[in-house]
Amino acid sequence: MSLGIEYRIGELAEIAQVSKRTIDYYTKLGLLEAKRSESNYRYYSSEAIATLRFIEQCKKMRISLDEIKNLLQNNYNQKSCVFEQIQVISNQIVELEAKLAQLVPVIADMSECEKDALVHTLSHHTSPLYQTLKYFVK
Repeated sequence: MSLGIEYRIGELAEIAQVSKRTIDYYTKLGLLEAKRSESNYRYYSSEAIATLRFIEQCKKMRISLDEIKNLLQNNYNQKSCVFEQIQVISNQIVELEAKLAQLVPVIADMSECEKDALVHTLSHHTSPLYQTLKYFVK
């Protein structure tokens, strides 16, 4: 997920401390993705910097470019899957909110003891959920 910052090949090469030729090669192999401007210049997202650093680290460990491409593709697939799962969970949260809203009138008529029992029952489930959700809200 890019922050909207884009770099031309020369800027990217300077930041990542690799040659323009290396970036060209990696782009042709499909290790890097470039967008084309109307004037046909290639622009790379800020993610390309991390990708280039990852590639260079892998090369130092003697990992082949084919293997690096597979690693990058697997990482992309995992991230894509996470976004899909988050969307499913978000939809479930909306459904739960609607169901809980339907219970409000019933809960309002309960005694304090009954309400306390409900809170106690829910707290076992909501506490871990709250701890997990804290990772998403920073």
